Amino acid sequence: MKWGQIKTIFIISFLVLNLFLLQELLNKVERSEYDTLDKSTLEDQLAAQEIEYSLPESGQTEAYVSAERYQLTEDDMDDLGDLLDEQTIEVGENQEVIVSEFNEPLELDFENREEAISLIKEQVLYGDQYSFWDYYEEENVLLFFQKQNDRMVYFNETSSLIVQLDEEGRAIQYRQTLLEEVEHRTEEQETIDPINVIRTLYSSDFIMPESAVSMKMGYQRLVPLEDGVQVFVPTWEVIVNDDEHYFVNAIEGQHIPNDELDFVIGLKESLKREIDELEINRSETE
Repeated sequence: MKWGQIKTIFIISFLVLNLFLLQELLNKVERSEYDTLDKSTLEDQLAAQEIEYSLPESGQTEAYVSAERYQLTEDDMDDLGDLLDEQTIEVGENQEVIVSEFNEPLELDFENREEAISLIKEQVLYGDQYSFWDYYEEENVLLFFQKQNDRMVYFNETSSLIVQLDEEGRAIQYRQTLLEEVEHRTEEQETIDPINVIRTLYSSDFIMPESAVSMKMGYQRLVPLEDGVQVFVPTWEVIVNDDEHYFVNAIEGQHIPNDELDFVIGLKESLKREIDELEINRSETE
């Protein structure tokens, strides 16, 4: 092949490559302008609806994580023994569940909620690992979630603390479970932009006019594996007017439905069943 032909081929190839790169650049600019316009349009809509929001920074990276159920050690059993003067405690099969009944109801002053919550945490093993979630009036229970990486693990039966109250608002029983420390299951990925999370919920009518919205990161269980390991997905918790909570997969962006009351009722039923067994065992030994 002559040099002139080779040179022509190189020139044509170079031009084609340049045209391709130019098209990619134009597409990127167009997408950026569209995203900016789209974001601006959403912000205008939210402002018109008098929706106020405080969002975390964009560009956060998170990973799917996994953990096994925590099994109590001999040291843990010794620590539980220190609580026996005030509680009757039963440890479930495989050392994974703690069920307790206070010998005398524990007085709680909910006019000072932080003090009441701190008092409960002092009465349970690893109490500093739990965050208070809510009080359920119909069921008369308090619900706490375990924290991992300083983030709540939402609505997971194996990392929760439920406390039963009596008619006078005193703590009488509790059921407690824990997870081992979580480990990364995947490489970190950039999370869904918080403003896009707002867009998802706003377009589905979960956010109404004159609402106040905030967000924080937590975990929700994705799948349990055959070896007992549980996998958790990073999750945006969206708080609307301080009393409504919505959850969005922080990696894939879809809304995660949640049947909160069924979860609470299920935990309460487990507590009652295990307390009944505890009382049967206690009567047999007397």
